[in-house]
Amino acid sequence: MAAVSNVNLLVASLDLQLVQSLLGAMRAADRHCAGQLPVAISPIDSYCPRPVIHPQPRYLPRPVLHPTPRYLPRPVLHPQPRVEPQCCPPPCPKAGVPHITAGPQPPWKILPWQEPAAAPNVIKITIRPPDTMTKGNLIDLFL
Repeated sequence: MAAVSNVNLLVASLDLQLVQSLLGAMRAADRHCAGQLPVAISPIDSYCPRPVIHPQPRYLPRPVLHPTPRYLPRPVLHPQPRVEPQCCPPPCPKAGVPHITAGPQPPWKILPWQEPAAAPNVIKITIRPPDTMTKGNLIDLFL
């Protein structure tokens, strides 16, 4: 713990020395530039050959702005609101009721004797019996 505080102290002292050296360099540059500026010998400024005039203070009136006048029409107030007459709206078109056919009844409403008869099962009868005895004999000859 003591080593960390010593390192922090060293870093802070180095930062302080850096700031002090920068300030010293800026002060030396300012003194060097100040030595090269011309010095006024008389109360008259060397850049302005005329004597400095100090006028008496004067208090002028505040400027007044006069805007151009605008003439607006007189507002008219009506005790009752004015409503323009409107013609009658066009009549609504008559909508015809569409004819809807009823669908099939639900299965729970149909009684068993009201159901239509189911189609009879068709049994397929073969007229000629299949030839199972000679099936595949032709293929066996080529193998």
